[in-house]
Amino acid sequence: MVDGKYLYCVMEGIQNHQFGNIGLFSNQTYMVSYKDISAVVSNTPFKEMQPDIENITAHQRVVDESRLHGTTLPVRFGIMFKSDEGVKKMLAKSYEELKSKATKLKDKDEFGLKIIIDQSDLKKFTPVSQDNPEIKKIKKEISSSGKGTAYFLKMKMDEAIRNETFKKMDQLSGQIHRELTKAAEESCLLKSDFDQIVLNAAYLINRDNTTKFQQKLDSLKKKYESGGLMFHLSGPWAPYSFC
Repeated sequence: MVDGKYLYCVMEGIQNHQFGNIGLFSNQTYMVSYKDISAVVSNTPFKEMQPDIENITAHQRVVDESRLHGTTLPVRFGIMFKSDEGVKKMLAKSYEELKSKATKLKDKDEFGLKIIIDQSDLKKFTPVSQDNPEIKKIKKEISSSGKGTAYFLKMKMDEAIRNETFKKMDQLSGQIHRELTKAAEESCLLKSDFDQIVLNAAYLINRDNTTKFQQKLDSLKKKYESGGLMFHLSGPWAPYSFC
């Protein structure tokens, strides 16, 4: 099978650095340069790469190594070119954009935060009837209704309680996100596939402000963990969410 050029990231400044055999399939990584930016690539069979643990780990290993040597713009897994010339054409075409991103991301890291609540702790956010006029009204109607009607009113009340519970959690996670954003250069909300994850966000942090960001997070954890919220911080990472 013909080899292609698998792209891991783009770097500013550094050229001709030898990273060794740390790429996919333990292949040697090398740099393809245009002016003062370079793509970090390796020879890889020209086919669709499977995003399994081994391949993703290899991709991340190259990105992490690159970050030790200069400003690194990571790219998503699976980007390939047919030749070095194709890589160089991409760098030339996107030169101004890549230079702008490198300036923006210089000396900055990405941190990820997930805030999780256990289902057993949801009751701490469950409103009592007097907190919500709709719930209070339905509860009153149930007390004066027949068995059949009361059953459907109970379902309606449960839905109202559930909506109000998640509304409260959204408000709380929003407050936490806004506080952390004050210590970040940028932030963004990420998709979450589970109800238990009440906040999934990424923060772009200047390395000089890492301690400030961590102190802000520690203060929020101290304030909210007793209420059933679990904070899971990851990083520092290459700034995938901000490229």
